[in-house]
This record gives sequence, structure tokens and C-alpha cells, in this order.
Amino acid sequence: MKINQNYIIGAAAVLGGGLYLAYKKGLFGSKEELNPVAETKIESKATINDIKQEQKDVAKANVKKAVLNAAVSAVTNITNANSYKGKVSTIQSNLGVAVDGIAGTQTNMAYNSKYGLDKGVISTSNIDFYLDKVKNNLTLEKQAILSKQTTGTAIVNALKNGGNIRFLNTINAQNFVLNKATNSYSAIGTRLLFNQGTILGSGWKAIDRGAGLVLIYKGSTLQQVPVNAIAVI
Repeated sequence: MKINQNYIIGAAAVLGGGLYLAYKKGLFGSKEELNPVAETKIESKATINDIKQEQKDVAKANVKKAVLNAAVSAVTNITNANSYKGKVSTIQSNLGVAVDGIAGTQTNMAYNSKYGLDKGVISTSNIDFYLDKVKNNLTLEKQAILSKQTTGTAIVNALKNGGNIRFLNTINAQNFVLNKATNSYSAIGTRLLFNQGTILGSGWKAIDRGAGLVLIYKGSTLQQVPVNAIAVI
């Protein structure tokens, strides 16, 4: 039987059109399916991102570790003068004992003999107090002298013997001058600040004013301070 060629062409056209329509509607799957190369690129990018994040996490951990190590070193390093061990080492050097930054029995006994352990054995809570004694050479002998400086007269006499004034408290002292007309001292309305721990050089003198006050001076202007705010060392 002879098939009409026009029928065949027409059927092919209908079938082709149907297949194209099915493709357009996605019946054969996504028309934008990724090829293996594209999928590999996406996986590689994800892997790279994971590696970068891991590197960031490691870097942060290293920074935290470095900060912690630095803090520990600051406290324990014997060569750091501001660390606890460094301060103990300074004290040990002054006492003439083994310098190891450890406040053991030998260090405490030597300190007690020279300066007195009035705040208990050396520890982190009192190291600055004990170091201050060493820096100011406040030996037991000097402390005994200071304990007697409870009056203006004692301060005056201590300065006559060549001592130096050390401020035990911060004082914003009134300035005075001698009023020659009345032969008395008058405030001039200004002040001079002395910070706690300040040690004045040689040549300073004092005048007892009574009522727990003295006038200290080195020149024509005098400063009025409480007796219990200073010591002569």
C-alpha cells in the first residue's frame, strides 16, 4: 500500500511540535540542568569558603592564645619589672638573697629583719606596699624614727638633722608668706599640690604652727601641711 507522502510530513510536523511544547513545559526535566563542570565549580567554591572560614577561626584562636600568653608572661616574667616576680626580684636584690622572683622563706625572713612584715608574708596583695618600703629605704630603724614624728616640733628637728620630707598623702597646700609688718605668716590665696609619695630634696625646713600643722619652705614662700601628712626620712 502506498502511503501518501504528505501525510507523513504532516504527522512528523505534529509530533515535532508536540515534543517542542513538552520541552518548553519542562516535561523532560529542567531545561537549565547544570553540566558536570558547573557542578564541580560550585562544589569547589563551597570548599574554598569552608577553608577560608576555618582559617579565620584558627586566626581568632591564635590571637586569643597570644593575648593569654602575654598576660601570663606579664605576671610571671622575672625580667618584667612591673610583674609580680619582677617586683619580688627587685626586693631580693636589695636584700642580698637569691634572685628568683619567688617570695619564699629566705626572702621573707630577710625582709622582716630589715623592713618588717607588717602586712604578713610577701604576696600579690601587698607586693607594692613592700616594694615602696624598699624604694624609700624605710628600714625598721627609720620607721621607728618616723613613728615619733607626731608633732610639728618632731618634724622641725628631723629636718634639722638632714632628713627629707616624704608626703604620705596628697596635699593641696596653701601658700603663705611672712608679713613683716606683723611678723606673722599670711595666706596669699594660692596653693601648691604635693602628690602622695613625693620626696622633697635637701634644704627644706619647717616651722611648727601648732594644732597639728607645720609650714614647710625652701625660699620665701611657705606651704602649710598637716603633720600627719608628711614624714622626714
